[in-house]
Amino acid sequence: MSHPTSVPGSIWWAEPGPPTPAFEGELDSEILIVGGGVTGVTLAYTLADQGATVALLDAGPLAGAASGRNAGFLMVAPAEPYNEQIALWGRPGARAVLECGRRSHQRVRALVETLGIDCDYRANGSMRLTRTEEEAEDIRASLAPLKVDGFPMLEVPVSHAAPEHAVPSFTAAFVTLEDGELHPVRFIHALAREAAAKGARIYADSAVTGAAWRGGLWEARTARGVARARTLVLATNAYTPRLCPALTPIIAPRRGQMLATAPLAREVAPRPTYAHWGYHYWRQTPDQRLVIGGWRELDLDGEVGFDTIVTPTIQSAIEQALADLVPEGAAIDYRWSGTMGFARDGRPVVGWLDAEHHLAVCGGYTGHGMAMAAACTLDLADLLAWRKAPGIATFDPGRFDELRQARAGLTALGVAAQ
Repeated sequence: MSHPTSVPGSIWWAEPGPPTPAFEGELDSEILIVGGGVTGVTLAYTLADQGATVALLDAGPLAGAASGRNAGFLMVAPAEPYNEQIALWGRPGARAVLECGRRSHQRVRALVETLGIDCDYRANGSMRLTRTEEEAEDIRASLAPLKVDGFPMLEVPVSHAAPEHAVPSFTAAFVTLEDGELHPVRFIHALAREAAAKGARIYADSAVTGAAWRGGLWEARTARGVARARTLVLATNAYTPRLCPALTPIIAPRRGQMLATAPLAREVAPRPTYAHWGYHYWRQTPDQRLVIGGWRELDLDGEVGFDTIVTPTIQSAIEQALADLVPEGAAIDYRWSGTMGFARDGRPVVGWLDAEHHLAVCGGYTGHGMAMAAACTLDLADLLAWRKAPGIATFDPGRFDELRQARAGLTALGVAAQ
């Protein structure tokens, strides 16, 4: 690689995280959340704010997995063309995904503004650039149904989305004005502090190795303690099948690789940008670093599993794209990867796994966790309180035959390692 001195870690972890204790001993709560990423932390805050007694256990540092290794996009609409989503899920299903993205961004914005969270949040919209006429026509075919469903996307000149020298590399550009971006780790760490201030007990470096339903309660085991709760929520996204093997055919681990440059002398990306059906993406941070990643389509069979490594094939492709955007050259300061949870049908998996035994799940965002988790957890909090949650009805785990058959007997969970 051309820049072997770059740091092998996420740019979002350039600042040290706050001290978070590890769990020892015993505790009792109404609700126990496993997972301390954007899902677990937004759920913990929401539940604590509603007056529930909540505990959260994470295997590593808070936001240490995919939540701290993504691009920090807050996209209302997934990168894939809307007409393709309609073909996959039907109009109501596709619209539900859009509404989830919109509500999630609204929820994040409200939290940032109400709590005064310093996380470089910006709501400047996003761009989609196409590299072929086929891709451009796919998106153009989606503009009318998007408008009808209340989510306008507009075609604009390519020069509005790419630097002048790179314009010939793209065939079309589209803008979505209600999208945003943030520093994901700062957001999650700040929200965790707010959740703790409301009474949530939050622990890092406390991997759950097993859990069982006994006497009307869940007992979750870690290396140093036992936590009991009436309700158990699995909020570990790609890692959820390790604790609940019934989800193995439903949520699969997929790796995404990225890099970040040193601060650039000029603006290259005025808004967060997707290209090539969402396989390529980049944005510029407030200090003018270019964060760029994707290109997993070059090795779909290889970019699977839980190893957070970077590979020559993908990194070289990202470097070439960087050179196309910044031909004068840019130093690369960071390289990293993260593991995303891809649902089998592309939609989140949110709701009761076993309502009788108070076991719930929230994950399977298929690469859009930052953009969807805040709304999913807001609705899941309603579901856990036995209130109606229509916003996540189409994300119910019972849509999968395997889970519908297994959901009445998931009373023992365990992992060899997490």
